[in-house]
Amino acid sequence: MTHTLHRLGTEEERQQDFVVLIMPSKCINVEGSGPKVKIFLEKASNVGAVNVGSLRLGHIYRHTLAELLEKIQDRNSTCTATFNSRESVAAFLKELKEADLGISIVVCGVDGETRDICEEVGLKPHTVNHSLGVWGKTDKLPDGRHLMLSMMCGHGMVSFNLVKKAVEDVKKGKDPVKAAKFLAQPCHCALYNVPLAAKVLKELAEEELQNS
Repeated sequence: MTHTLHRLGTEEERQQDFVVLIMPSKCINVEGSGPKVKIFLEKASNVGAVNVGSLRLGHIYRHTLAELLEKIQDRNSTCTATFNSRESVAAFLKELKEADLGISIVVCGVDGETRDICEEVGLKPHTVNHSLGVWGKTDKLPDGRHLMLSMMCGHGMVSFNLVKKAVEDVKKGKDPVKAAKFLAQPCHCALYNVPLAAKVLKELAEEELQNS
């Protein structure tokens, strides 16, 4: 899915940011997909996903995993899982291969890294999409760190002003993890990587305090 392509960060941070999506195809395998997607979410949670859910159902920072699983049906079964380590996403893909759910799986991360992970677990990518970056009047955009926190939501639901507020809250003493969970709220499709966002918020707040 192309809405996960434009995630930003340093090389080290990109090693802490992976998204895996399961998407049944209408008129092909959507019927009966609900129970299989439940397996996807359960396995993701078991191996350490930092966020799971879907656009229609919400995510684990709004609902419990049990509540999400209860809502899964064939008609709303496109779901995502976000990971903050190479090891956890590799373990997840290995389990998905063994489960053989028969539904399309998309993995988002740095291209070379995701290819290596797929090779390690015995998977061969079918198609690869690349981000060509952001074009246009980029001088009107916020700096890269604020932009990173906004673009972590592929549907653009985390505004730049919301990011600025979260940074200000951390500067005033708010726990960076709580501030990151605040940013995750409007990102309904479960793409928001809260541990990574908390790290960046803490760094931004410290930098702004030092420069003030």
